Parts: sequence; C-alpha cells; structure tokens
Amino acid sequence: MTREPENTGSSDALVRFDNVRKSFRTARGRRQQALDGFSMSIPRGSIVGLLGPNGSGKTTALKTLLGLVRPDSGTVHAFGHPLPQDQRHVAGRMGALIEGPAFNASLTGEHNLRLIGELHGAGAAEVSEVLELVGIAHAARRAYSGYSLGMKQRLGVAGALISGPELLVLDEPMNGLDPEAVRDMRELLKRLRDERGMTVVVSSHILAEVELVSDWVTIVRNGRVICDAGISELISRGTEHLVVRLHDTVAERAVAILERNGHTLTRTAGPRGTDELRMAAPQPPAYAPDVLKLLTSQDVYPRELLVEAVSLEDIYVAAVRAADAAAKDVSLDHR
Repeated sequence: MTREPENTGSSDALVRFDNVRKSFRTARGRRQQALDGFSMSIPRGSIVGLLGPNGSGKTTALKTLLGLVRPDSGTVHAFGHPLPQDQRHVAGRMGALIEGPAFNASLTGEHNLRLIGELHGAGAAEVSEVLELVGIAHAARRAYSGYSLGMKQRLGVAGALISGPELLVLDEPMNGLDPEAVRDMRELLKRLRDERGMTVVVSSHILAEVELVSDWVTIVRNGRVICDAGISELISRGTEHLVVRLHDTVAERAVAILERNGHTLTRTAGPRGTDELRMAAPQPPAYAPDVLKLLTSQDVYPRELLVEAVSLEDIYVAAVRAADAAAKDVSLDHR
C-alpha cells in the first residue's frame, strides 16, 4: 500500500491538537463542554501519559483523534494530515483500545484476533506474534468468555497492535491487571517504543505507573490541558523535600523547634510509631546537617533524615490545584 506523505515540517510532534472545542447535549437538553480550548502535542517516538480525573475530557480527546468524535472547532493534525478531513489517510497507522475491550464472548481469543486481522490484511503469523507479545499465547484457544479481566485487557491491546500501527492509543490499559501484569505491560510499552519506534499514548489513573513508563505528560482538567511537557523537565522543576523521621513522642517538640526557627513543614504519621516532618528545601543534602544540628542541640534526635524527590503525583496535584485556583479567580472577576 502506498503511504500518504507527511507534512510535519520541522516539528517533531506526530499529533497536535490546537484549541479544540467539543460539547455534547445532555439528557436534559443542556450543552456540556467536554473539550474547552484543548491543545496538546504528542512527540514522535515517545510514550505520552494522559492524566486527569473522570470527566476531564481525556477520552473525548482520544476519540477525536481516532475520528470517533467530530470537534466543534479547532484543529487536529496527525502524521501531518488534518483530521477528520484526512482520517482515511491515517486510520491504518493508528491502533487503539478505548473504553475497554469488546470481543465475541463465544469465540476464542485467537479467533477474535483473526477476524480483526482480516480487516488489516494480517494473517496467522501476525496473530500469533501479538498474542505472544501481550503474554496470552497460552490462552489463545480459550473462549473469550472464560478470560479474566486482565486477560481481556491484554487481548484488547493485542487487537490494537494487529495492524502494526505507528501510533498506539490506549485508554486505561492497566485496568484489571495484577502487579506482575502491570509490570509486564509497562515493559511491553517500552519495547514497542524502543524496538519498533512506536509512539504510544496511555490514558491512566495510576500515576506511579505513568511516571515509570512515560517520556511526556499531559494533564487535563475540565476540558483544558493544564500541563503538557516532558516528564524529566517537570520533575527537574519540582522542589525536593527533606523528610525528618522521628519517634512520635518527640514530634511535637521537633515541630515547635523547627517552626520557631522559620521552617515551614507538614507532619504525617510514619511507620512503626514514627512521625514524618516534611519540608521543602532548595538544596536538601546541604540543608540536612543544619536541621540535624538544630534538633540535636535541643535534645531531639531524629531516627532518620532522607531526601524525597518530587513525584508525578506532586506535579499532578500542584497543577490541578493551580488550575482550580485560577478558575475560581476568573469566576470571581466575572461576578
């Protein structure tokens, strides 16, 4: 098959949304805004984590990319082509699993994949390859009705891979997987990126897993993108914390000493009868000796001092809170 040329110019973005808006009519006849000036980029050859609470617009955005939803306004480009106008030129280059897998319950996993493969010109060899790739080759001849939730999820990913796509779009692929299977899925996505040059978009609520697998993170809130950047850049921007772990019997004294000396901190319960005092510090390793000296000079002896790196969860919570605060300010200004 002759492949349509790409018109990506100098940009390394495989997909780009620019100011996309989409609303739906509710059962009561009202218009509900799903995407409200949605703009994001998907860098070529990367794994992109798409994050946001339920109802934030993640799935609507993915459906717009796949041609399942038509935007009211704004533009979407994939492989240099405008969508949905040129959807036929790029449809075969994308594989997707949206809102969970759906297969014929009475057929085997292998038979279900063969039917999908026929639509893409894939034969028995490709079916066997993707079943092996997602780790359910052993259940290929078992009826889909007998699959566990995790196995169904893996078969859905296999169905998305059967066409050999360049862009893989997965909506909550970790759902229903046990810890070992989650790790296997993570390694699979990395192999697809590293060995096949595939670009992967993963929508997920499991922040720790997204942090481990993603190169790029997009955070969505109320139909708008509130963060769209490389994960290493985001983490480098964050502030590390110094954590002081001490026995809960001296925690009150430690808090008083530190606050009296100008330190701002939060206190949480730690493991096995300890409390943890967490404070932001521009240079935690250099900061730790000063804190230790201050406490021990007043007979408070910590059990442990450690540096806690900023996490994707910290970034996510900070971005959502900032977006909510900004929205509240705008609302007050328009009263």
